Amino acid sequence: MIEPITINILNKNLNMLENTKNLFAQLKDKQSFIMLCSTEFEIKPLSIRNNWFGGYWAIPDKHLKRVVDLLQNSIIKQNLLKQVSCI
Repeated sequence: MIEPITINILNKNLNMLENTKNLFAQLKDKQSFIMLCSTEFEIKPLSIRNNWFGGYWAIPDKHLKRVVDLLQNSIIKQNLLKQVSCI
């Protein structure tokens, strides 16, 4: 039997992964975000694009929280730039 703590961690990671998918879909400049992740995690951009955001969504658990934070910040920046350009 799987312990409740393990199930809670799995559920939390699944929710974060779904959040990641939704946020990534909102990004206008996905390539810049992939480059940001490449720099942040010292992983080749092609590897990040193919494995993390290219259908597999195999973002390592140890990086998932930071990826969500980066996505949220990127969306905020994107929205602010959009507002400024409308002025």
